[in-house]
Amino acid sequence: MHCWISTAETYTRQKARTVVYFSAEFLLGPHLGNNLLNLGIAEQVRQALPELGLIYDELLRQEVEPGLGNGGLGRLAACFLDSMATLEIPSLGYGIRYEFGIFAQEIVNGWQEEKTDK
Repeated sequence: MHCWISTAETYTRQKARTVVYFSAEFLLGPHLGNNLLNLGIAEQVRQALPELGLIYDELLRQEVEPGLGNGGLGRLAACFLDSMATLEIPSLGYGIRYEFGIFAQEIVNGWQEEKTDK
């Protein structure tokens, strides 16, 4: 959160334009494996996990798909956001909440929790 606030303050100070991508869904997929690859530490984590009695591939399989999309539109939105991040283009993704969508939402202790549609 501190990094996000710092970035937002920098954009404001520089009067940078920000791309706002609005989509009904975002099909981001599981995050752990992708984040480990992006951080350049996937192999180190793979080698360290056996010391904890864990298997890398098994651990990755435990992550639940966020379920914020069901196909092309959601995947396209996720790809656009990923590309903008890679190109360091200031951008935000906004979604909508709809009653009979592909996920349910609850507010627990002031935070949104998504419940995937199986």
